[in-house]
Amino acid sequence: MSSPPVVPKQAASSLEKKGAGQRLHERLAVQSQVHLSWQDREGARVLQARALDISRFGLLVEAEKAIAPGTLVSVQTKATLIGKACVRHCTPKGAKYRIGLRLPDRMTRGL
Repeated sequence: MSSPPVVPKQAASSLEKKGAGQRLHERLAVQSQVHLSWQDREGARVLQARALDISRFGLLVEAEKAIAPGTLVSVQTKATLIGKACVRHCTPKGAKYRIGLRLPDRMTRGL
């Protein structure tokens, strides 16, 4: 019989944190309007959204329409391109949607 795999202590604590609903990176509350744009089968799309919080690699926004997970979007404020993002989740919240975006290369001064 073989013994179970050993998980390094640091990796185990990261897994526990994530499993408990905690994030690996601190989130900061923001109140900013953003423009999301992308291409789909119907052509060019644009959606106004309200940024709710931001972390080192992510952004949570609230919008009136859904965007499919996996969609690649451009995120910008009125004058500044924040970066490209991938939609990680899109969850209904009342009459709106909470959209989680992964922004691996965001420009930090934009929000």
